Amino acid sequence: MSRGDHHGLGVVTSSDAAPLRLLRAPEVFAPAAIGTQDILIGGGRILAIGPDLAATTLLPGLVEVVTLPPGKLVPGLIDQHVHFIGGGDGDGPQARMPELSFEAFTSAGVTTAVGLLGSEIEAKTLPLLLRKAHELDRAGLTSFIYSGAMALPAPYLTQSVRSDIVLVDKVIGAKSAIAERAFPNLDFPAFAALAGELVQAKAMSGKAAVLHLHVGRLQSGLTMLFDLVERMDFPPAQAVPTHVNRAPDVSPVFEQGIRFARAGGIIDFTCCLGPRDGIPTGLDAVEAVQRALDAGVPEDRITLSSDAGVAVPAAGGQGGFVAVPPSILFRDLKRLATEGGLGWAQALPFVTSNVARVLGLAGRKGGIAPGMDADLVFIGEDDRIAWVMSAGRLVFSRADDANQ
Repeated sequence: MSRGDHHGLGVVTSSDAAPLRLLRAPEVFAPAAIGTQDILIGGGRILAIGPDLAATTLLPGLVEVVTLPPGKLVPGLIDQHVHFIGGGDGDGPQARMPELSFEAFTSAGVTTAVGLLGSEIEAKTLPLLLRKAHELDRAGLTSFIYSGAMALPAPYLTQSVRSDIVLVDKVIGAKSAIAERAFPNLDFPAFAALAGELVQAKAMSGKAAVLHLHVGRLQSGLTMLFDLVERMDFPPAQAVPTHVNRAPDVSPVFEQGIRFARAGGIIDFTCCLGPRDGIPTGLDAVEAVQRALDAGVPEDRITLSSDAGVAVPAAGGQGGFVAVPPSILFRDLKRLATEGGLGWAQALPFVTSNVARVLGLAGRKGGIAPGMDADLVFIGEDDRIAWVMSAGRLVFSRADDANQ
């Protein structure tokens, strides 16, 4: 492939490209709107950013200057709840979804993702999940996993959940479940013991050691989480209850989530949980964000995730299941920014900087600033993803995709 603009998108993929690249972007969201900027990239990271870095072009052969067409340059999306090896197991053998591909993430603008187990832990295991994370990482996706699973006692890779986080680089926290009829986990001492392991693991490893909680729709809702915070002094910001956008007429979880976020916790809304995707017991993620903001929840305590790889009912009412694609995250980001009226600067943190902070990746992921990984998504004037860069390497181009 020759040097110069790649299919008019302004990205070079040739092996003889200069070691440094200067992107001249007409509109940058970092995720805050910072207007027209020059961004210098090298070694997979952002080296400098400013309205005019013309001096760097005086290094012939070292800096390649690329002027981007009209559009928006935004940080790579971070998805903290993904079924790398497929989900849907709770709905029977025909609902077992396949593994997700690297291309499914990159074409969706996702450059960092966290994998987890679903309801099946007999055939789908933590070693298999870790192996898949390494596969995705080798291809170019920054990948992590959660130890544990929906059941208690929690499964682990090494000697314990704590040692998984301390000893295994890719383990960033642990998953558990509350208010779920298939995994009621009513043993509070066991739940508290898991939380205690995470507190220790955070201190020992320096990682976020997140308690990532699948929340079902039982009437108990977030009661066990509130008990954990109040009785055991568990830091509310270290827990992330997900699937909080349950329909209020079905479950108390949404209103409880509002209270939890106001008290310093984080709440995560699931993009596929709602009538739009065949789940009437859920509240549309865009509506959930709007309601939470109207209720006074600080913007930095809300995140979105896809639940990609899980099974949802196939459209048309003919039965069967389909896997949720990673692209659903960008779908709802765009809906928040446009239909939801938030605009890109207000909508982006829910899938970038907020998630990076929750996962302990702030300063490396979730933004566009010197020292951060060069994970970038260029959105064309049509509000579609034109190309995606992960650690400074082009991993998706819409033009290439169309030519396949």
